[in-house]
Parts: sequence; C-alpha cells; structure tokens
Amino acid sequence: MKTAPVISVDEFLSHTVRQEVTESFQVSERHHPDFGYWRQRSIDLGHIQVFEHKADLNRKVNVHFTDHSLCNNVHHCMSVDGEMGAHFQHLKLSAHLNPKTFHQVYLPGQEYHLSMQRTFINVHVEVKRDYYTSLLCDSERWSAEMKQKLLDSQVFYTGEFQLSMQMMRVIHSIFDSPISGSLKKLLIEAKVHELIALQLNSAMHAVYGNANPITTDLFQSIRHYLDQTFLQDHSLKNIARHFGINEFSLKKGFKKNFNTTVFEYLLNKRLEHGLELLQTGQYCVEEVGSTVGYKYPNHFSTAFKKRFGISPMQVRN
Repeated sequence: MKTAPVISVDEFLSHTVRQEVTESFQVSERHHPDFGYWRQRSIDLGHIQVFEHKADLNRKVNVHFTDHSLCNNVHHCMSVDGEMGAHFQHLKLSAHLNPKTFHQVYLPGQEYHLSMQRTFINVHVEVKRDYYTSLLCDSERWSAEMKQKLLDSQVFYTGEFQLSMQMMRVIHSIFDSPISGSLKKLLIEAKVHELIALQLNSAMHAVYGNANPITTDLFQSIRHYLDQTFLQDHSLKNIARHFGINEFSLKKGFKKNFNTTVFEYLLNKRLEHGLELLQTGQYCVEEVGSTVGYKYPNHFSTAFKKRFGISPMQVRN
C-alpha cells in the first residue's frame, strides 16, 4: 500500500491565497498545487482559541507540525465530518478520529503530524492549561485526578468518544451565530464552556464506568471493520490504534456491546466462513482450514466441531 507523503505545515502555509476577518473570525485559505484546498476559520478569546478546518484535498497527506505552545494548552479535537489522525512519535501515541467523534488530550512536547484524509471538517479548541485547571475542582475524584495530571505535565488522553446531537448543536452555534461584535465573542466563549462541560461529562462517565467507554456507534464501526477484515492478522494493539482508543477500552467496550471478546468474535467469523466454503463442496478440509487461519488441519477440525457440533469432513461429504 502506498504511504501518504509527509510535508511540513509551512509548505501549506506558503500557498495561502486569502486572509481576512469575516464576522469576527480570522479566515485563511490555502490552495496547494499538489495537495489541494484547506480553509481555516479561527477566533482568539484570550485563554481559549477556536479553529475550524475544512479541506478538499487531491489526495491523503501527512502534515508535520512543530508547535512550541503545544504543551501549554489542553486540546479538544472534534471530527464533524471525515477522518483524521494525530501522531505523536516521541510519545508513541496515535489518536484517531472517526466521523462525529472527539477526544481530549494534553501532551508535553512540540512535534506531531496530522494524517489528513481527502475531505474533512475538523473543529479544534485550545484552552490554556492554567485556565483549564481553574475550571476543575478538587472535590470530585475524576476532576481532581485530571487536574493533577495537567499540573504535573503528564500525558492526558482518554480515547475517542461520540459527538452527541447536543454537542453538534453547540458547535453549530459557535460558528453560525447571527450576533456580531463583542457580543458574538461573549456568546462563543459561553458556548465553548458548554461544549467542554458536555465533553468532560461524557469522558468522565466512560472512564469511571458509568457508561460505555465509547458509545455504541463507534463499536458498531469496529465490528463492521472486523466483518470486512476477519481473515487478516489482528491484534488488540493494532485495532485500538486504528480507532484511536486504548486496549482496555476496546476490550471492555466490545464485551459490553456484543457480549463476546474481540478474538471470540473473529474466531466465530472465520469458522462461519469455513462452513460456507465447505458447503460449496469445492474445497477440501485442509484448504478451508488454511484459508481461515489454521496451520494444522486437526486444530481447525477441533475448533469447528466445538462450534457447530459436527466435523468439517461431515459437512464436506
């Protein structure tokens, strides 16, 4: 598979074709001759900065950033449409965003790259770390633990969560408010606080066991992915990395949503596929066993009989 090229963000910035202030937002448009169109709207509220990125690219690309202020901010990243991934090689961390999902992250360091798909709409909220910690209290366990991690400059990343309809409405009101002037900034700041509160509440319930680690929609996506790739070699680490969650959340959430483990699910899919192949009468047992991932035919026969109560040879005949 051809790997997407890596370019510096400065190369994109050098192809800026328009910059202006429109309805309190700083608007920048870039049109790279090789990679295509990328539009950014942003507003600076002092201790909070809000960005909206829209792209219509000619092909996938990895954009490398060196951001010296990265460790000074807590980041709420949202995929309104399309997919995007952030990769922090010095921390060996990849944070993937599927459509209609978000994550919260604080990371010490300054270098990372974004894996940009051809089209996406991404919203990014940066909050000064000192201000963010002032929003957290010490009387609630989750808040106190998060606050301490931020004060100690520790990595904070809880995984990927679904954007609720309420969150989507708040995002819409941030960028499409009819109010203008100083009142517009006042409204946007209030809406950003509402968005942060909603997302913290969602993450808090997931991390402390009061809700699924990720909502059912994301796990439906994971199951669909496994349905399409069940003959491939899979590991929990690679599946978790692909969807931007940790292995614990993957195991716990998959079990809770489907009442089975990831590997039990994959095993059943492979055996069901083996049954279908045997029923055609076109393949011998050894061929089918090898196709569904068994090195030794007797291991395949044992697993098959345990699953269906009949040997593969009996089905073949």
